[in-house]
Parts: sequence; C-alpha cells; structure tokens
Amino acid sequence: MSGETKGRLGESRRAPLVGLTLGPAFIATGDGTAIFGRVGIANGRIDALLPAEGETDFPLPDRSIIAPGMIDVHTNGAGEHVFNRDQGYAVPAASREYARVGVTGFVAGIMTAPWESMLHAASEVVEAAHALEEDEPQGARCLGVHFEGPFLNAKFRRVHRSDWILTASERRAREMVEACHGGCLMVTLAPEIEGAADAARVFLEHDVVCSAGHTGARYRDGILAIGLGFRSLTHAFNGMPPLDHRDPSLLAAYIQDGRTLVQVICDGYHVSPVMIDILHRTLGERIVLATDFMPAADASYHIEGGVMRSADGTIAGSALTMDQAVRNYMSYAELPFERAIVAATYAPAKLIRHDHLIGRVAPGMRADLSLWDAAHDVIGTIVGGTVVFGATTPATA
Repeated sequence: MSGETKGRLGESRRAPLVGLTLGPAFIATGDGTAIFGRVGIANGRIDALLPAEGETDFPLPDRSIIAPGMIDVHTNGAGEHVFNRDQGYAVPAASREYARVGVTGFVAGIMTAPWESMLHAASEVVEAAHALEEDEPQGARCLGVHFEGPFLNAKFRRVHRSDWILTASERRAREMVEACHGGCLMVTLAPEIEGAADAARVFLEHDVVCSAGHTGARYRDGILAIGLGFRSLTHAFNGMPPLDHRDPSLLAAYIQDGRTLVQVICDGYHVSPVMIDILHRTLGERIVLATDFMPAADASYHIEGGVMRSADGTIAGSALTMDQAVRNYMSYAELPFERAIVAATYAPAKLIRHDHLIGRVAPGMRADLSLWDAAHDVIGTIVGGTVVFGATTPATA
C-alpha cells in the first residue's frame, strides 16, 4: 500500500485504497442540514453522496446518522495522562479514547508551566503525533498544539500558577512556534497584557490562531484585539470578567463581531444552560464546542460539582466528552442534531483553518466521520476511511 509523505499534522496519514459505500442513513452534512442517503468513500476521501436506494457495503441500523467527525480544539489529555507531562502516552491514549466518542481530530493543550518544560512538551506532542501517522489510523488524529499560556492576565489565571506566567514578547512567541515544528495551531493569551500585540503578530505570521482567554479585557480591548487578529475566544464566560450591562467585557465584542468564533464548555457547570441558549441565539453557528477536558493527573485533582478541581477547589477543567457536549447543546438551545453538530465539526475546523479538509460530509473532504444511533449515542468512528471504533467490518475504505 502506498503512502503519503510526512507533512503538516493531520494531512499525512496513509489512505486505504479500497472503496466503500456507507448507509443508507440520515446524513448531517455539517452545514446545518441533513439528507437521507449513502456516502461513497474512496482513497480515504468522501467520493460522493448517493441516493438511499442502491447497494451498500456497510449497512447501518435504522435511523442511524452519519455526521462529520468531531474536533476538540481544547483538551488537556486522556485517562491519567496530561499532554504537559506524558506526551508519549497521552497522545496515543487520547487518540484511542476520543475515537470512542466520535472525535476524529484533537488539538493537544499545553498549559502554563515552566518555560522550557512547555517548549519541550509541545515538541514531544508533535513527535508523538507524527509517530501515530506512520501507521494506519487507530484512533483520532492529533492535529497540533494549543498553548494555553503562559501569556495570561494573572488576575484571571484560575488554576494556572502565577509564578509561571510570563510577559509576552516576539522572541518567546518565535520559540513557541519553532518548538512545534509547524504543529502550533492555537495560542490562548490575554490581549491586554504587555507584549501581547508583538507576540500575536508573530503567531499570525505563522498562521497560528490567536485566542483571547484568561483575560481582564473589557469591550474596547476586545475590539482592538479582534482588529489585531484575535478571531477566537477561549472558554466564553470563564477566565474573564462578566458580561456586565454597564461595563461589558471583551465577550461583548466577540458576540458583536461576525468575524469571530467563540469556544464554550457546554457541560452545564462552566456555563449555565440558559446562558448557552442565549449565546446560541446571539452567535448562531459561530459557537465552537470544546471540552477543556482535564484528566485526574494526580491525587490532588478530583471531580466535584460536575467539574475537575484542583486541591484548593479551583476549577481546573471539565469532565466532559464531545458527544455529551453535543447532546447538551441540543437540549440547552433546543436544536436538532444536524444544527447542533456544526458546533463540534465545521465550526472547530474553521477555527483551526482545516475546513478545506475536515468538518463536513461532502465530496472531496477527508472521510473522517462519526456514526450515531437514533438516541444520539456514538456507534462508530471512521478516520481517513478506516473504522477505528464500532463496527469492525469492513475495515477500510
């Protein structure tokens, strides 16, 4: 079997060469609509959307749904492994575990830590991701690195240690980009802190997404940040001032500006269900569902009140999975599946600028798919035309 040469993360998997027809089923295409039919796959790509009538190689249960594979742009590890510390274990563990819930791609989060440790962890994540791509897909792809810190506003640092927070600079930004060997996809930083604008220019030069987060920025700061190129907001409402009616935070600027995408942790704890509904009503398909999943990295971490907390009770992340985030979003915003799934597929693909490749069910797109039953539980996951979770035959397409 021939393979592609190593390149950008998420683009170098070897594609199976046999063809496959999947369905019939409801197809949530990733643009908010759904059709009933079959999906033709060849060479790891979606070859065609076909009428429901006709032969199929891969029949699905009645009322099944074929959707794009989900993409988690903000997660910190899997099992007991965190990307900061256990890269060689965390990346393959995440690949396997995320595939079980319909995730076909994820961005590995590197949290604030000692500077050299962050750079080393990022480099090791990218190496581990490339190692996974040497073989046929066994799970979700690691698409790259997300640095959450160290350029944060200390007053809104939450679980990030204050002694590890650094002043932003052009030099440090270049070191972060270089450490990832082309795999740096996103950086969360506070746009109002010293040096943030200089660092952001470096990131933007290298097509790295600048996402505002752990920030004390108000509305005016948000307008300026968006103008500079901060087109994403990390975990809306969390790690930032409230959306005050007299002195609104930068969240108001992101709601107002149609060029932006807003990430939200849809677990019902980080943000209440009613605020999720209000956010949907104002943002529509600019919402990106992200988990900010935090493993229980050591005995000091524990789940309390539905979230992962550090020893002192500070929220350290979520215990959320992407499939549950979609079900929650459907419930909180009263959305049908085909509209809710956009926030877990096409919107995150657009955020990390992979929407030419993944995030929709359409001819020419990579065959990264999630399969759901009528109760909206994941029953199968396909990555690059290979079944990595669920049905075992046929194995490739």
